[in-house]
Amino acid sequence: MSDKLTLEVSVEQIAEAMRRMDTETRRMLISLAPELAEPVAFVTTITYHPEDQGYLARCIPIDAVAWGETLEEAREGLVDAVIETAETLVEDCLNPDEALCRRLCYAKVVYHRRQSRDDVRALLGLSEDAIYIP
Repeated sequence: MSDKLTLEVSVEQIAEAMRRMDTETRRMLISLAPELAEPVAFVTTITYHPEDQGYLARCIPIDAVAWGETLEEAREGLVDAVIETAETLVEDCLNPDEALCRRLCYAKVVYHRRQSRDDVRALLGLSEDAIYIP
């Protein structure tokens, strides 16, 4: 016989408890969640489209996109889109499905750094020392 006491809690029970929480309590709980133990790799692409004379910027793991007539507009638009998507996923996604759970792990990393655009740029590989492949 084991000396350990165990308690199994189902995902449904956790989801129900979170549904009953007020918004402020839910946000506080989410903010206490630890960040991922291992770093995550953000895949970010910026592609020039000559036919439209602009740049399409994408952050693939979070599924955020932005468009800009200049490279700088596309980069800054992507930072905005990633921050907004992260806030929405972390603050408002109470019962994520499997696809959203994959995005949510990336969103949490951004969410904790969202006050610094420089930190978010660095996460996305958009900092000044980023490597660009033509």
